[in-house]
Amino acid sequence: MKRWFGGLVGLLLAAAAVVPPAASQSERALLPDYGAAPEFHDSVWLNSPHALRLSSLRGQVVLLEMWTFGCINCIRTLPYVEQWHETYADQGLVVIGNHYPEFSYEQDLNNLKAALVRLNISYPVLQDNLRETWTAYNNRYWPTIYLIDKQGQIRYRHIGEGRYAETEQAIQALLAEAYPTDALPEPLASLSATVDALNVRGGPGTDQPLIGSIGSGEVYAVLGEQDGWYTIRFQGVTGYVSGEYVQISQP
Repeated sequence: MKRWFGGLVGLLLAAAAVVPPAASQSERALLPDYGAAPEFHDSVWLNSPHALRLSSLRGQVVLLEMWTFGCINCIRTLPYVEQWHETYADQGLVVIGNHYPEFSYEQDLNNLKAALVRLNISYPVLQDNLRETWTAYNNRYWPTIYLIDKQGQIRYRHIGEGRYAETEQAIQALLAEAYPTDALPEPLASLSATVDALNVRGGPGTDQPLIGSIGSGEVYAVLGEQDGWYTIRFQGVTGYVSGEYVQISQP
C-alpha cells in the first residue's frame, strides 16, 4: 500500500470512478450507453391516465422494472422503486413496471390489479402476458431495472436486489442531463372506458364478434379510428371499442 496521503488520493479517485457524480446541465453523465431502448408493446396500462410510449417520453428519464407480483425478490425492491417515483416524478422521472408473469395466476388482470393495491404501487404498470417488452429487452431475470435517458438510450441496468444507493445516484445523474425543449415529442392519445365493462369487438360495429371487454382503470393506446370505433391492441390482437363509451386523453 502507498503512503497515507497517496493512498487517500487513490481511494478518492477510485470512488469517483465507481460512483459517477451528477452531471451538470451541460455535460453527459459518466454512465455507459447500452444503445437505444426498445419501444413498449401495446397492451393494457394500469395506474396511469394515459398509455405510455418511449417515443412520447423524450426529455424525461425512464426507470423500467421487469417484475411479477409473485416474485419475492421483486417485492423486496418495490418500496425503493415507489420511493424513487414519489421523490423524482416532479423532476422528470417516469417509473414504469413491466409485469411479465411467471405463473398462470399472475396472468389474470384482476389479480394484478389487486396486487398493485396490496403492494402499494402507485406508478404506471404495463401488463406483458405475451412476453413482448420482456423479449424486446432480451430480459431473463426478475427483477431487472433499466434506466433510460432523455434521448431514449439505456444507460444503466441492474439485475436482482440491492445497489439501491448506486441506482438512485444514476437516476440523479441522468435527470441532470440537458435536453432541448424544442425536441419534445407529440403526445400519445389514450382511451379508457366510461362504463364498468366495455365490449371489445373484432371489427368496427356491434355486428362484429365479441372478443372481450375492458373495465375501469384500464388504459389503452389509441391506434386508429374507423366509423366511430377506436382501435386498440387487446390481449395481443386488434380490437375495436365504441367511441360512445370511451374517454380520450393525452398527456
